[in-house]
Amino acid sequence: MAVKIVENSAMDLKVGDEQAPLVFTVTPELNQQYLYAVEDYHPRYLEKGAWGDPIIHPSILMNMSNRTRSPSFKLPAGWSSIHARDDTEFHSAARVGETITVQWKVVECYERKERPYQALEVRITRPNGELALRRIAHSTVSRQEKAVTGKSS
Repeated sequence: MAVKIVENSAMDLKVGDEQAPLVFTVTPELNQQYLYAVEDYHPRYLEKGAWGDPIIHPSILMNMSNRTRSPSFKLPAGWSSIHARDDTEFHSAARVGETITVQWKVVECYERKERPYQALEVRITRPNGELALRRIAHSTVSRQEKAVTGKSS
């Protein structure tokens, strides 16, 4: 069955709609940038060992799987996406040098405190199709209020 990628604003997505997938390769340099940022220098992320080839740091998978990373993600001018919560499951270690695929599918739309929310199932797969990470990521939107300036009396 063909996947229906919806090109509308993220605010207009309905249950079952999918955002365009993101495909990227984690190079040793990218992995190391994250390692330095989070100050995690464990050898499993840098070199081959009993665990096999170097492992992609989980922070990369989390960061690259935010819905705003989808090539089709868009919002109207003046709107922002706000990440609200996450349920995350790690399934297998993705390896440095692998090409990773991230997919997003809306699984729930609801309202809370007069705000629209969406829950997306996020699936990160390795080149062999094995699931590396699965998240249910909840988000809402916010409109930027324009400041009004005036003269004081």
